[in-house]
Amino acid sequence: MASEIGKHLDRARRSLEKNKLREAVTEYQAILEESPSHQEALQALADIHTRLNEPALAAQYYGLQFDRLLDAGDAAKASAIFTRFLRPFPQPPDRLMRYATLLQKQNRPIEAVEQFGTAAELFLQQQRGIEALACYESLALLDPENASRHVVLAELAEKLRHADLAARGYLRAGQLTQAAGALDDALEYFGRAHKLLPSDRTGALLFAEAKLRKGDAAGAVALLDPLAPSAKDVAFLALFGDALLRTNQLDRAREVFQSYYQQRPNGFEKFFELAGAYVRAGEDAKAGLLVSEIKDWMRSGRKEQELASQLDRLASEFPASLPLAEVIARTYEELNREAKYFDSLVRLFDLYLNAGQMKAACEALDRLVDIDPYDHRNQERIAKLEGNVDPAFLRNILSRAAKAATVSTRTEGFTGAGSEVASTAGPVSEEARAQQALEDLIVQVEIFLQYSLQSKAAERLERIAEQFPGEEENNERLRALYERANWWPKTATKKSASSSSRASGAEAPAPQPAAPVPLETHRDLAAIAEINRLMYRQHTTREVLATTAAEVGKYLGVTRCLVTIGSAGEASQSTAEYFAPGVTAAGSARIAPIANLVSQSSPDALGGVELSAKKAPALRDLGLESALAVTLTDKETQAAAGALLVGAAKSRKWKPNESFFLQAVGDQLVLSVSHTKLRSLVRSLAVADEKTGLLNRSSYIDCLLVESNRARTQGTPLSLLVVQLDRGAEVLREQGDAAVDRHMEQLARALSSAVRQTDIAVKYTGWSLVFVLPNTNLENARALGEKLRQVAATVTPSWASIEVSVSAIVAEASSRPGDETEDRVTEWINRAEAGIEEARQRGGNVLVALATP
Repeated sequence: MASEIGKHLDRARRSLEKNKLREAVTEYQAILEESPSHQEALQALADIHTRLNEPALAAQYYGLQFDRLLDAGDAAKASAIFTRFLRPFPQPPDRLMRYATLLQKQNRPIEAVEQFGTAAELFLQQQRGIEALACYESLALLDPENASRHVVLAELAEKLRHADLAARGYLRAGQLTQAAGALDDALEYFGRAHKLLPSDRTGALLFAEAKLRKGDAAGAVALLDPLAPSAKDVAFLALFGDALLRTNQLDRAREVFQSYYQQRPNGFEKFFELAGAYVRAGEDAKAGLLVSEIKDWMRSGRKEQELASQLDRLASEFPASLPLAEVIARTYEELNREAKYFDSLVRLFDLYLNAGQMKAACEALDRLVDIDPYDHRNQERIAKLEGNVDPAFLRNILSRAAKAATVSTRTEGFTGAGSEVASTAGPVSEEARAQQALEDLIVQVEIFLQYSLQSKAAERLERIAEQFPGEEENNERLRALYERANWWPKTATKKSASSSSRASGAEAPAPQPAAPVPLETHRDLAAIAEINRLMYRQHTTREVLATTAAEVGKYLGVTRCLVTIGSAGEASQSTAEYFAPGVTAAGSARIAPIANLVSQSSPDALGGVELSAKKAPALRDLGLESALAVTLTDKETQAAAGALLVGAAKSRKWKPNESFFLQAVGDQLVLSVSHTKLRSLVRSLAVADEKTGLLNRSSYIDCLLVESNRARTQGTPLSLLVVQLDRGAEVLREQGDAAVDRHMEQLARALSSAVRQTDIAVKYTGWSLVFVLPNTNLENARALGEKLRQVAATVTPSWASIEVSVSAIVAEASSRPGDETEDRVTEWINRAEAGIEEARQRGGNVLVALATP
């Protein structure tokens, strides 16, 4: 046989040399009859038919050559042959499938899709379903986001009884069509998949979720119920609980959500939805019990802010639910949110009264009068109870409210920011307005002095001196404030009121009693303190601004609250906004210019700038008709640092105390932003303790030197507070570094939230922390030390073998004339170290307050 093939090859080659192509074709075909895969014969026949201009015949031999090259693993040559010679001519589906697979491996998906599609159609025409299915499976892999590919694959797989493959195809098609918004089509595909594999958990979950979206909660429950005994993962629990909630199977939903939140205690939104569902179902008692349980869980997880937000939503959505109102009021009392507690009591009183629970209504009224005896609605509440309760009780309440009402003779109380002004109030004379403004300023000074805010008190006294020159000559209360603050107007004589009276030979008049600070003012101060606390918890400038804008906007009940720090156009400028529900965001580009808008207007006596859309058309671009703003000022440079603006969509009469509120928050905001930037810088300079985030020991002395210089320049007190674990070295040896470090990290977080934004915390030793307290005298530092010891007692260490107590040492920096700053700080540090030794000798668990030289 080999000799015959050789003879045919010789004759074919001679024929080619003589250009006798047909004779050569005959010889080569004879070779293929004896050896169908002969390489030279195949190549020669393809070339000869090409030279004879017979491409169709040439393609037959090129196709055989393509198959041989692929079998030999020469993909590059095979691909070149198909592209050049075979593409124009119809090919068998097997060869097309092989070529498509080759294109897929060469990462040419578009061409591969075309070839797989053609091959699949030819396979179906030849009734070769398995091969067609393989092509469709490859198409689905190459074009995974095309739902129609998966549908075709699934339908053919179902026809061929490949249930697993068909179900996967239908599920993927359902996911893609659902994402595209075609929910009905998705339901159909999920239904087909579930029919093929009714026990498949993934298919049941997807089908149930689609039914929930369609509104068929009962159908979703029917799908998920069989899986409930064994499925305990969070994805299933969330979906099953939601389905039960929508079908009003509330008790079962509660059990499911309990299991869910045990695994993922990072939010309790579904529980609050469930509480609302209980109320809508008329089971208010269960709603109250559930909210009470949620409250305990969230407080243990330190989610007080999220808890208060959810309670606000429930209170506004279900104002007529008595059990819910009782739990909400009790929770606000525990959270020490006085303003919200008061509002909850107001709602409770009305609910008790409507329910005929007169005893409970009396208790609510008693607490209301205790909190705010000045509230004008107390008389209305007393009148509603007349004839229904013990007259002696009403007389007691009436006398307490009456006593409070007779203390102040002002025509309009210093109402809390955001409160309603009585619509029936008559016109007030200019003299009365001036007297009211003076009393407001005096009350503010008294509050600042009470909280040792000396610089702010002096600022208000300067304003009084400018607006009411010489008033101290006739106002004993104001003169006493000047003495208490050790500040006098330039034109006033610096002497006491009593000595002035004795010098004139006249009997000194009885001092005017200080007007009590109304509850609304306490609410403003409580809100300022709460906002300041939230500012401190933020880690970036953007978070500080966003938190401030949101809290101020909600507290004042405005349409927008806009904040900007820095000058417009500067890279360092930051903005934030709050906008009421239903209002669209303004965006940074429209917020940035508000500082210039505010600076173009003159502030009023309290530093506020009132704007109206008539005079400032730019407000209308923000959807505002009136606005109140304050300029933010850098206290170090006295330069403008930005602006804080609140606005209403309707005309609004802004009150003096709202200017005071914005100014107080604005001052804290500037400090907070500065402190946040400083903390960021500290981290970048690697001077912070990695675990606690506090300044480390290496920056301790530098910090004391800087703060000592600042206090001396400003003439303000400066104190130091050390908080340490008693027998710290012994605890460290017994428990090890890791355990003590974890405890100190927890202690640092707890104590940092209890100090002011301007206080500086330092990691002093492995078992002690130091707080540098600007503008704080020894008495106030001592009070803070006792407070921090109480906070520290709530932080439980991870070990239980020994009891751990905490001591505090407080020392005020000396201010002897002639001392250099370094000498002052050295003496201060030595005194604090002596205090630490004294606490050790006294056995610990003490507060040591060191006398100031």
